[in-house]
Amino acid sequence: MNGHLINHIMYADDLVLISPSSAGLCQLLRECEKFGMSHGLKYNAKKSAVMIFRSATLKGCSIPEFKLKGVTLHVVATYKYLGNYISDDLSDDDDINRQRRTLYVQGNIILRKFSICSLEVKLTLFRSYCSPMYGVQLWWNYKKSTLNKLHIAYHNIFKLFIGMSKYESTSLLCTLSDVQCTMLPVSY
Repeated sequence: MNGHLINHIMYADDLVLISPSSAGLCQLLRECEKFGMSHGLKYNAKKSAVMIFRSATLKGCSIPEFKLKGVTLHVVATYKYLGNYISDDLSDDDDINRQRRTLYVQGNIILRKFSICSLEVKLTLFRSYCSPMYGVQLWWNYKKSTLNKLHIAYHNIFKLFIGMSKYESTSLLCTLSDVQCTMLPVSY
């Protein structure tokens, strides 16, 4: 990137190794082992995994074993990293489904705990806990139907908050209540 080699990304205690080849990844894993030994760091091989992004022409190729501290790392198709699901096919559908489940959980918890509150309080809670969606700015490769299910979930929770029938439209009420009509920064 800009003339610099980026083969690892670190955030707090999370580490991602990036390599264009299996041999390169094996070398990076050996370097991590050496660095850990000399600096007193312990990598948890049981919490580690390998994800391979392959073109359609390489889908049938065999995958070598990758080891960290003598433990074989699992090759996965989907992995949760920093709260977001990453898929080896670069699809965002799993992460959108994660957000939809989170939205239903958040909404139902708030509805259960604050059911007797005023509409103003419920709207404030909805804006605070259901409208901001973590990671939505990263989505770019998804099925329209997956995104539509998230949109429906958002409006279903909003209808429950304000006591609307599930068959009514929320567009006008969202505008009047100063609630985002859609929570997605992309058009679909």
